Amino acid sequence: MTTHNENGTFHRAWRAVDLVFEIFCILCLVATLLIVLWQVFSRELLSNSPSWSEESARILLVWIGFLGATIGFREGAHIAVTFLVDKFPATLQSVIDRVVQALLLAFGLFLIVQGSQFVADAMAATLPGTGLPRSVLYVMMPVAGAMLILYTVLQAFGISTQRYAESDEID
Repeated sequence: MTTHNENGTFHRAWRAVDLVFEIFCILCLVATLLIVLWQVFSRELLSNSPSWSEESARILLVWIGFLGATIGFREGAHIAVTFLVDKFPATLQSVIDRVVQALLLAFGLFLIVQGSQFVADAMAATLPGTGLPRSVLYVMMPVAGAMLILYTVLQAFGISTQRYAESDEID
């Protein structure tokens, strides 16, 4: 039997991981903005665009795509076409929800396995503009997969993962 203190500790732990994940995504976005601004400034005013800027911005955009999609899932912000499922009995809706959760777990596992394989396969090659290993492009796949699994498991146990849920009440 779990106590309230254990549940509170667990809640604080996954929220801390979630916060680090979100802050990292925001930092990637800010870094992309600054890199692109520097690239435009240096190209237009200094007539000398740095070779690393475009490649760095591209890497960060790939990362933001994976991180942002996972945060969108956490918030329930992705499109869900439910007009047919809403017509089913509650029992069948519950079964469909469980099947969807199982598919999401499988997709998260796929991201971890395939992303790890991409990282391993691309480790030897380097990117021309930055000299970084090509694997940096793929490193966010397993991270996003792990977070997707975390959010799916939490939601399966009835724990709300939303941090920015809008209130249904009108003030």
